[in-house]
Amino acid sequence: MLNIKNIKGLKYPDEYFIKFFFKNRLHEKENLTYLEFGCGNGSNLMLPYAYDNSVIGVDYDGTLISMAKDNFSSYEQQDNYFEFYAEDMREFPIKHSNINADVFLLPSVIYYIGKDDFIKFLMDIIDNNHLNTNIPFYIRVRTPKDFRFGLGQKIAYNSYELPFDVITGEGGANITFYYENEILDILKKYLKLKDYKIFHLDNQNEHNGEVVLNSDIVIWGTIN
Repeated sequence: MLNIKNIKGLKYPDEYFIKFFFKNRLHEKENLTYLEFGCGNGSNLMLPYAYDNSVIGVDYDGTLISMAKDNFSSYEQQDNYFEFYAEDMREFPIKHSNINADVFLLPSVIYYIGKDDFIKFLMDIIDNNHLNTNIPFYIRVRTPKDFRFGLGQKIAYNSYELPFDVITGEGGANITFYYENEILDILKKYLKLKDYKIFHLDNQNEHNGEVVLNSDIVIWGTIN
């Protein structure tokens, strides 16, 4: 059995993903397929996998994907599978098809691509049959209240290329921020989002000795 001390990388799931998982009673369901983009070392997917579900994770960072594969290889489960891909989330839906996932997760990832790329990504996800119908959905996005907003060079509406000296280590990354109505309009149009709940998360966090304001919106509901 996997020991938390032996987990490579982040050792705990997104707090609001934990709430999403249990409050939607997903712990009572087995043999579902979870599809997550921006999966990192698999810290979120460890939760549904421990409850006898299959998981598919995608992340641009090959080092994190290697960690995920090592972490999940330590589990003693045989009836469910895990698959991890070191790929650009924008390319993955085109290169793969017919995943037919039962749960779709986008935690803390879509703000690293532009709005137009995000919309195309969602269209490709639908066109290539990555999702079953009427499935649970989770997304987390950054808002303009976040301390990163306005840092660096503006590259599009509410999008900035962060300076290399940003204290979070995200230097050079392109970040797109969303107001509530903007992200809802996209999700309703392209994923047919319904029965949703919205959570505004403004909290202080510490980075390299400095306290900053993180501002996110979490949305969960039913899609497709």
